[in-house]
Amino acid sequence: AETQYKSFAERAIVDANSVFQRRIMATVSVSSVISEMLPDADPWPYVSVRGFERLANDLIKTSSGVAMAFAPIIRGDEVEQFEAYAYDYFENSRKPPFPNGTAVHSFGKGIFGIDPSRGTSDGRYHVNNGITNYGSTYSLLTPLLHVSGGPGPFLMLNLHSDPTRGRAIDKMIDCSLQDKTNGSTENQNCAVITDTLILDNAPERGPAAVIMQPIYPSNDPTTLTGLVPNQIVWDELLENLFATEVSGIDCVIETKDQAFTYTIHDGIAKYRGEGNLHEQAYNSFERCATLTDENLYSGEGSPAYKLCLYPNKNLYKSYETNNPKMATIGTVGVIVFTSLLFFLYDFCVRRDVTAKKELLEAKRRFMRFVSHEVRTPLSAVSMGLNLIQSEIASSLGFQSCDDLDDFGGGNESTSLQTTDENVLAVSRKETLDWYGMTREIQSNTQSAVNVLNDFLNYDKIETGSLHLELTVLPMWRLIEQTTKEFKLAAERKRIKLDLGFGDDHVVNDEEMAQFHESLSLRAVRPNNTKSNKVIGDSVRLIQVLRNLISNAIKFTPEQGNVSIKIKYTNAPPPPPPKGKQQDDEDDQIRDSFVLKNEEKVSYPRSGKVEVSVRDSGPGMTEEQLKKLFNAGVQFNVNELQAGKGSGLGLYIAKGIVEQHDGTLIATSEGLGRGSTFTLALPTHHIAERSSLHLNGNTNPNHKIKDSPAVESESLRILVVDDAASIRKLLSRLLEKRGRICDQAEDGKVAVEKVKDSIENGDTYDAVLLDYEMPEMTGPEAAKRIRAMGSDVFIVGITGNLLPEDVAFFRSCGANAVLPKPLRIDDLEILLVEYGIKHNGASPTIDSLPPPVHAPEFSFS
Repeated sequence: AETQYKSFAERAIVDANSVFQRRIMATVSVSSVISEMLPDADPWPYVSVRGFERLANDLIKTSSGVAMAFAPIIRGDEVEQFEAYAYDYFENSRKPPFPNGTAVHSFGKGIFGIDPSRGTSDGRYHVNNGITNYGSTYSLLTPLLHVSGGPGPFLMLNLHSDPTRGRAIDKMIDCSLQDKTNGSTENQNCAVITDTLILDNAPERGPAAVIMQPIYPSNDPTTLTGLVPNQIVWDELLENLFATEVSGIDCVIETKDQAFTYTIHDGIAKYRGEGNLHEQAYNSFERCATLTDENLYSGEGSPAYKLCLYPNKNLYKSYETNNPKMATIGTVGVIVFTSLLFFLYDFCVRRDVTAKKELLEAKRRFMRFVSHEVRTPLSAVSMGLNLIQSEIASSLGFQSCDDLDDFGGGNESTSLQTTDENVLAVSRKETLDWYGMTREIQSNTQSAVNVLNDFLNYDKIETGSLHLELTVLPMWRLIEQTTKEFKLAAERKRIKLDLGFGDDHVVNDEEMAQFHESLSLRAVRPNNTKSNKVIGDSVRLIQVLRNLISNAIKFTPEQGNVSIKIKYTNAPPPPPPKGKQQDDEDDQIRDSFVLKNEEKVSYPRSGKVEVSVRDSGPGMTEEQLKKLFNAGVQFNVNELQAGKGSGLGLYIAKGIVEQHDGTLIATSEGLGRGSTFTLALPTHHIAERSSLHLNGNTNPNHKIKDSPAVESESLRILVVDDAASIRKLLSRLLEKRGRICDQAEDGKVAVEKVKDSIENGDTYDAVLLDYEMPEMTGPEAAKRIRAMGSDVFIVGITGNLLPEDVAFFRSCGANAVLPKPLRIDDLEILLVEYGIKHNGASPTIDSLPPPVHAPEFSFS
């Protein structure tokens, strides 16, 4: 009995922590999504969250939860206006609207509190100010605008009216105000959990608690604007911990001031009463676990909940017998039962596989929802910024934004390249300031997209499904191109950005002067770089380099130093590992690869290339270095990077490097002494002509403006998207590049336009299709277009980037799929790669190259 109890208890303790942490992360996830969907504090509290019920219910399923809600914080003088907004949302703005009578109480419409002593038919009263009966220092209200159950009796319930919930909310506000006073954005530590209470919507379930996660708009990270409550019913949590055959275990949920006892009988938790009521004779068998993480909740604002387990006499009775015959029969029964396990094994395995599939599908639905709802609005923002930047560059006399950046865009020293009197009448400094500001806004917009990409890449690393498209790469050229991207970012912080080869490589003064003038490594590279190349995925390796360089600049203070050094080493090859070939002639190890173009090659190893990125930032301790490459790890996140980043960048980078058979390590001499990240990749001896594998098709930094074939053609392009702003902006950007654009608001209209163009003999050269649209989706439209016999070049442009969504789009007829926010250069690269020409000159579908993967953005 004791052995069985230990087994039950240890497994239950682990499962309890897991279930509780899933509840916490579900609440944090909803709060994070809302902060990105409603990024500015000004519109609050007159805001609503599109698709909240679907998002909350998906997370409730994955976290074994009960109910989740959303409540904005409003002042007493905002009650009347907020009530008008809320009921207009319930009855008109929401699609579809709630049924008539939703959130109508005995006193009529309005925010309400619950007090049976008031004598109303439903025990509710109208709350028209922020005054409470328990002496709160804050005059405010927190009405429920969304609940996971949809239209229900608790919409517009003021959580702040209830003493237990209200005191917890006051602690959250105290914590947030303290952080704001200190100039800190450490808002994740201001979440709270209430003392034990009885839920208004489920009093029969017994004691419960409520987790409340604060909401801070992403653009105003110190302004508390609302909260997300998530209910935890203790008996429901305990029933998830034990199998149905388990009985005779006492469970005590306790805090410093409260305790509640449950007894497990046949896997069901039965509430015994308030207090620690377990049998004292079994104190020595106590098994306890702390459920609330002190690092997640504000110390003085939330009680620390602990779960303790004890056996009772009923557990021992189930293992006692006074009849040897019954023991013999039981033994025989065990033998028979064991023989049946083989037949039950398949059933159990299938049930486990089904549960895992359901969990995976819930995760995919969540990622698909978040990706689409965040990428689509950011797409309009990003393209709008691109258009503004292009107009500014043109007004300053530059052909493109790239020309302006290369010339020193955003710096006061940049001179105008025009004699237009209207341009010269505008302040040069003001114009460049506006250009720099749009670049900063676009960088922040891309940061939000990078977080989503991190989650997708994280899943691929975890499941081992990350696909590499291999080419032959001169590593020094990739490093040179990537470093140039961060030249402006370094100049803004007045950081000295050094790039060069190892200290043992000597160059003359003339070569060094040429290097500093052009930032080109060609003039100073050592001879052994010409034939020593890396076999790798250029997109993925550039992601790694961007991560290391951007982190170095991010964490380096103003006027600091960032040094990037490249070192090629001709090392003797190690013994051939399993799966590698040994060359009998020259005794060299040869590695075999399948390149992106499906060519099979074999090259001898020549050594390795090391890339070190050293900064003069805050440095790290030995303990931090040990945890650095784990998923989700961040140090002093709000102090060092303003609460941004997902904590997945280095974890993903290390996974990519290891898939290239390389290493990524970090060193630091201690706090305040900077850090050094060293990337090492194996090199292979490849003749200079083999570098032809590195061409425009695999280089993500390829400049379309350098291709005269693109600039000389006026392609007819049909832009299809249900968002009018995205259609207009994308068309304007394409028209600035000499394209002729037509627009369609959904897939059905697009099919009709393609049909008409075929009948009129003036066919489109390309069709850009959104995925999610009313009337007809992008994939369905692509299928209809192909069914008409059209070979028009189709590009899917979507926020749904799960592999199965991209594969489905292609299977319906799309030649390629690009992500939102769309980068025009990525689209232009596709047109060059596929050789698209105007008016029927484009190749047929059968002659087109195989579809390319959607480009992936760098992560941070």
